[in-house]
Amino acid sequence: MRCIPGGILCPFLRSVISILQWYVLRTISGKEEKALFLIQKLFHDVKIIFPKRRLSWRKKGKIIYVIKPLFSGYLFAAANYEQIEELHQWLRIQKANIWFVKVGNLLTPIDNHEMELIQKLMCNGDIVDSSEIQKNGESVMIVKGPLVGLEGIIEQYSKRNRRVVIKVNIGGEERRVELEGTSVSV
Repeated sequence: MRCIPGGILCPFLRSVISILQWYVLRTISGKEEKALFLIQKLFHDVKIIFPKRRLSWRKKGKIIYVIKPLFSGYLFAAANYEQIEELHQWLRIQKANIWFVKVGNLLTPIDNHEMELIQKLMCNGDIVDSSEIQKNGESVMIVKGPLVGLEGIIEQYSKRNRRVVIKVNIGGEERRVELEGTSVSV
């Protein structure tokens, strides 16, 4: 599946999980895969979204690629409210290191614009790929990749480190995320 430039979402994401509300799950950083496996094993009707990002590092002159969580310690559960409430009750009884982010005492889904942003970033599956960037003076323009059309959320770009820092709100919390960004000439 390829992302269509201009921000059109992938048919898979649009059809499967756009209909459902997304709820934010938290877990201990580094334990996301374990939490994902546990929930999917027991709750087949709940779709767990675990966005990841691909980053590269230079080590001894070679480029090494690593896959890291997009939001460390965060998962998203897509289901109807009854299924989410059932999962919530089960997590409370099990005293697992997995919990829902709530507003007050209510299980509250994330806003539609937050959900659409995550879907746009994940347009090639669950891994956010690199974006191609042109920099003209102080302005940054995304030429290709998941950040096309999202120049407004970019806080910082480092050509040397090949990093783009974006600021996003997830479940009422502001998060800064580093993504891969390669420079292309004009």
